[in-house]
Amino acid sequence: MLVLPKLQLEDVFACAQCGYCMKRCPVYYFLGWESTSPRGKIFALKEILGNDGRLDEQSIRKLGKSFSTRFFNCTFCGFCREVCHVEIDLLEIWSKVREILYDHEVVPESIIKLSETVKKSKNIYMMDNLSRTDWITYTGADVNFKDSAEVVYFVGCITSFSGRVQSIAQAVSSILNSANEDWTLLKDEWCCGHPLALSGAIREARVLALHNVEMIESTGAKKVVTGCPGCYLALKHEYPRLLGKKPRFEVLHSSQLLDTYITSGKLVVPKADITLTYHDPCELGRISGVIREPRVVLQSVTDTFIEPEYFGRESICCGSGGLLKAVNPSLADNLTQRRYGMLASTNAEVIVSACPACVQALAQTATAIQNGKRVIDISQLIAEQLGLM
Repeated sequence: MLVLPKLQLEDVFACAQCGYCMKRCPVYYFLGWESTSPRGKIFALKEILGNDGRLDEQSIRKLGKSFSTRFFNCTFCGFCREVCHVEIDLLEIWSKVREILYDHEVVPESIIKLSETVKKSKNIYMMDNLSRTDWITYTGADVNFKDSAEVVYFVGCITSFSGRVQSIAQAVSSILNSANEDWTLLKDEWCCGHPLALSGAIREARVLALHNVEMIESTGAKKVVTGCPGCYLALKHEYPRLLGKKPRFEVLHSSQLLDTYITSGKLVVPKADITLTYHDPCELGRISGVIREPRVVLQSVTDTFIEPEYFGRESICCGSGGLLKAVNPSLADNLTQRRYGMLASTNAEVIVSACPACVQALAQTATAIQNGKRVIDISQLIAEQLGLM
């Protein structure tokens, strides 16, 4: 049975069809079809929704993948929710619809492939999960594996497996060591489950969440730090809902930890004669509200910090979110190029972000452009300034 929960049903019919969301939607900016905009998707739902919240299964199957693709041609950047004058939680609607579509196998083939990959290999790359810690050998990082510790560093799939950003893990590790933190890596870290949650595979995401929470809590750690906004969102916000209880540890993004270290004087970062700009990752800034902390960290490094066009809660998505790269890679690339252009136009020497997926996408675009800017993670910047890398 295809049923939209009562709260989301009420939100669908509360939509005033004003179109404010269309003006800010990065996907609509390029595709131009109203059917792919937030307003268009809400209109489509109204057409097939009954007053009891039942979705017309026959209509969905008749529309098939074309209907499904509307809801997966989305970066989950949250801008539509941010500007909604009726304060509709559009991200929650998109999540519930994806869950329904996944349960009834009406999703793009790439989403099925991705979810099967994560379920089988416990990472998004279909790699042997035993190789998750190979980055230690590649980077020469000084890491810890302990039975108990005060802090767990949750690395995440992208930072663990993608060679372009594995030095982010090296940077975070070196900073934890420099701060004399009692920390450890997990001996058997699995994907955080956020990609499965975005796929609509909620039951499967719950399995990963349960494993990771049990592994973390077995160490007695009071804090978990991660440099990935997707992992941060999963650990801090998705796990309590998936598991029906709040885990017994605090979750910090690496930028929050750096802010704490620098503000308290635990780390003293030398100033650099360098011009920086910063890209707010959607999942960290707009969705999770971590906006102030990265700026405190960056302004401890330089006196010349330039905000790009659209920043903070109004930051423009770089195209890496919502599994868009799996569903529509060319569209994702267009979004990346657009955002890179905004950041580069500041004339800053270095573009900084706080997300391995954002850094990877923006760096790839920079590499393809002659005289492209250097793109790095905030943890790499601090580790370099401290002479740790």
